[in-house]
Amino acid sequence: MGTQHAIIYTGGDSPHGDAHDAVSARLGAGALVIAADSGWEHAVAHGTMPHVLVGDMDSISPAHLRDARAAGADIVEHPADKDSTDTELALAEAAARGATSATVVSGGGDRPDHVFALLHSVADPALARVRIDGWLGRARFVVLRAGDSADVPAEAGDTVSLLPVGGDATVTATGLRWPLQQSVLRATQSRGVSNVALGAPHVQVHTGSLIAFITTTDEGDTHP
Repeated sequence: MGTQHAIIYTGGDSPHGDAHDAVSARLGAGALVIAADSGWEHAVAHGTMPHVLVGDMDSISPAHLRDARAAGADIVEHPADKDSTDTELALAEAAARGATSATVVSGGGDRPDHVFALLHSVADPALARVRIDGWLGRARFVVLRAGDSADVPAEAGDTVSLLPVGGDATVTATGLRWPLQQSVLRATQSRGVSNVALGAPHVQVHTGSLIAFITTTDEGDTHP
């Protein structure tokens, strides 16, 4: 179980089709599938039956909760008065079950506070031993921490944003239109937003943590 990969479906909007396509191969490799509350509905809509259902069960429909029980899923129910989001609980559950990597699948939604909390949750230092990537809407993301050096899954022309989380991050990045050399990205500034991949970017994090977002740019995309 120590090398197990976990796939976590969150609540909110239905995940983008690209996310469903990307996780299919990992599903076939015996991944542990965890649904965070109403994330159960997104998983089964993809034809995937989660092994574990986590949360306070306030957003999953009664019918889907009955289905989860009938399917024999391991249901880990938490009280509604809790200090963690359902996604955060699902990440902790994955780590507790021995996962060393996890893919978070989220469609986003109309709760920016939940999205903000999700992004901080995936960079939680308590999850440092778990390699985390995922999807937020149509953007793919990869979490990188101090000491990490990795190729970012982007193709030429893709938009790549490097966003520090939990504080500033010192970064070296190549394969981008605007490369970085031990540059400090401030958590309160937007310098890392909307870079452009020239090929397969390589990112090294010297200090801090960041989330690399990769978005295939369509014609008509605009930026704030």
